[in-house]
Amino acid sequence: FSLNLVGETVRKFMNTLWNTYSFFVTYGNLAEWTPSLDFAARPVSNNQLDRWVLSELHELVRDVTVAMDNYDIPGYTRPLGTFIENLSNWYVRLSRRRFWDGDPEALATLHEVLVTVSQLLAPATPFVSEEIYQNLVVKVDAAAPNSVHLSRWPVVNQTHINEQLNVDMELVQRVTSLGHAARQLSNLKVRQPLAQVVVRTRTTDERAGLLRLQRFVLDELNVKTLDFTDAAGDLVDVSVFPYPKQLGQKYGKGYPKIRQAISQMDQFALATSLQAGESVEIEAEGETYLIAPEDVEVRSAPRQGFSVAEAGGYLVAVTTVVDAALEQEGYARELVRRIQQLRKDTNLAISDRIITYVADSAAGNTPGNTAGETASTNGDGLIHEMLTNFGSYVREETLTVDLVQIHPGQGNSIPAHLPNATFELGDSQVTIAVAKK
Repeated sequence: FSLNLVGETVRKFMNTLWNTYSFFVTYGNLAEWTPSLDFAARPVSNNQLDRWVLSELHELVRDVTVAMDNYDIPGYTRPLGTFIENLSNWYVRLSRRRFWDGDPEALATLHEVLVTVSQLLAPATPFVSEEIYQNLVVKVDAAAPNSVHLSRWPVVNQTHINEQLNVDMELVQRVTSLGHAARQLSNLKVRQPLAQVVVRTRTTDERAGLLRLQRFVLDELNVKTLDFTDAAGDLVDVSVFPYPKQLGQKYGKGYPKIRQAISQMDQFALATSLQAGESVEIEAEGETYLIAPEDVEVRSAPRQGFSVAEAGGYLVAVTTVVDAALEQEGYARELVRRIQQLRKDTNLAISDRIITYVADSAAGNTPGNTAGETASTNGDGLIHEMLTNFGSYVREETLTVDLVQIHPGQGNSIPAHLPNATFELGDSQVTIAVAKK
């Protein structure tokens, strides 16, 4: 027994489960949604994320049931941990907009998942499982068993299991993880839209899988287009550098010949073989030398205009050139994040509609136009131009009813009593304030 392991389980698993459950309860109540416990009678959702999470759920039921029947406790608990992490960090996060809108299919799907998980977890976490079950089942149906521990163990619904969808989504997660790594290498924040992501997959089937789910790749990486390449050499420059010490010890005066021969070879093809763990025979001035992977260093650098991450045979590159339109969209996303943070800091309810005031350093502190009039000719700064193009997006994302833009020379200021925040946006200093509508 270890207190540290218990604490880690609470942080990584229990808190994630509870936060997901709390999220569902919050948005279910806001939508005044009424659940049904007849999961089998519910029509199959047309949404890919719904179908995927239900496929993963019923695979989980299948696998943990086998594990429990065989008294395999790690085989029972570990898949549950992985599933809860995917539920929170993938399904709920990518479906957040649908929950904001009170989408009944999203709510019904997450309700089924949480009820089923509470039953699967009951032997391991009896009290948390009971709390979730009481609220999501007993309060809904008086005829239901009055405890999770008296309910029936979940049964696999084979019609929900879609192996290909599971494989495709796992690949999407792998590719987007590499895409985020490529962004980080060039300090490109996720809120900054980019023009293109280019992917090298291991097989044509994997390429087809990514195309089937490409909207998730585009949304998750915040890029406009997805393209593919068969040759990593299109995205990176590769060179093979022979180590003098190792090769000198093995072949003595043959080292200069080896270095010269390597420099004249196809660097990418040579690197590919060596990185695969293969030794390569090299002909140099009538001699044959066997070069092992540990005898060389493979150096790679992204082509100009790309940032690249590679692992496990996959390569993902994002473009690093940001034009004016992409830059403005990035500013809009950052503005949304700041407004959302200010909403949270001022304890506004999730459903509260607000008035938002925005001013940049070039605009003084004077209120100007409201929603629908943002494109006034009285201002020509960064904020004015950005809100002209992306004002609707900002209003929609932040539940802003009136978006008040501050223009110079109009003599009024942001109301002094309102909570506000100031931050850098591009080359401008921006001040925002919010008020409940």
